[in-house]
Amino acid sequence: MARDIHPSNRRISKPQAPRDVLDDPQLDQPDANAPVQAPKKEGAFVAAARTVFGVALVIGVSWTVAWAARHYVSTSPRFAVTDVSVAGAHLRSAETILSEGKIIKGANVFSVDLDEARVLIGKDPWVRDVTLGRRLPGTILVQVTEREASALVALGETYLASRDGDIFKRLEPGDPTDLPIITGINADAVADDREGVARSIRRALDLASDYERGPLAQRAPLQEIHLGNDGSTTLVVGKSAISLVLGEPPFRRKLEEAARVLTELDHRGAKADAIMLDNEGRPERVVVRMR
Repeated sequence: MARDIHPSNRRISKPQAPRDVLDDPQLDQPDANAPVQAPKKEGAFVAAARTVFGVALVIGVSWTVAWAARHYVSTSPRFAVTDVSVAGAHLRSAETILSEGKIIKGANVFSVDLDEARVLIGKDPWVRDVTLGRRLPGTILVQVTEREASALVALGETYLASRDGDIFKRLEPGDPTDLPIITGINADAVADDREGVARSIRRALDLASDYERGPLAQRAPLQEIHLGNDGSTTLVVGKSAISLVLGEPPFRRKLEEAARVLTELDHRGAKADAIMLDNEGRPERVVVRMR
């Protein structure tokens, strides 16, 4: 007698594909003809928004930190100017340099306009060059290079000139006066040919230096150097103001000859008013004009 099998007791197996179908490698390959699904637009937008927000956040935080730092250094008493160090100034006091540069103690060290101060201090005729800097928390550094007066130049009024021939200021009370006096230069020449005038002054100072090293310097100190329009040069020396008419360079041999002539005149007890050494055709010929 056949035994009835109740449907609920039956085990139903999951249908399986044949082995040759399961092992087919083409099942793992995407269908080339199948449409490609585009990424969801919502996901791309959200990612971009997050990136923009992140960048904006970083910029905002950086700006806030920078603003806070700037506000602190520009308002904190820690960065007030408490000291100004001035080096190289001998003819101008530190107080004068500060005043000229509008540098105020107690001001914020970062509020001091160093470029403006450099221009203002550089207008002082004694200042040839100036550099400025800051040393935190509260020091301003000023390095000054001053001009050195080497001659007095008579231009109607008397001016000071440096060793390089630069006429840089009018003579004022308190300025040095124990300097060689250069005459024969006119104001029009300075206006028309400043470099040419500077060369003439340099040549005159070279001659003055040679004279100071020569045998006449002690007995007849140099008083004046006169530059002629024709390029000639005359020295006025000694307390009795003897003129040494040298003519054109070279001058060293002429100075030696002038010393020989003055020695001979001293032996004779004679006094010269001028010694002419400007005969370029016959350099051995010396003419003496007596007092």
